[in-house]
Amino acid sequence: MTYSRYDADPEALAWARAKVQDEIDRCRKFTESATAAGKPEQAEMWRRLANRMQRQFIGGEGCVMGYFDERLPSLAKAVDHSIPPAVDRAVRRDHSLCGVDPCSDCR
Repeated sequence: MTYSRYDADPEALAWARAKVQDEIDRCRKFTESATAAGKPEQAEMWRRLANRMQRQFIGGEGCVMGYFDERLPSLAKAVDHSIPPAVDRAVRRDHSLCGVDPCSDCR
């Protein structure tokens, strides 16, 4: 997963999470409607779509982390502080040699 500055912004994550959750809830309503209408293939399609979005974007319990997981700000902070200073300097030096801005590509 690539992290951006928004991954450390709890308000941005909450906004995105709410939008995705609304769409997941909508898919679950379609699942119920299709089931009630006796259309099991459509119900299965909507159920799978809702579950995929839940897993991919929202995440879940334990180690499953989605793109809009509220745990991302603390993870981004931990990742930023996980590289020893000597390694960080070497990475920045290597990037400067190849003309890549480490602030935009590595964070």
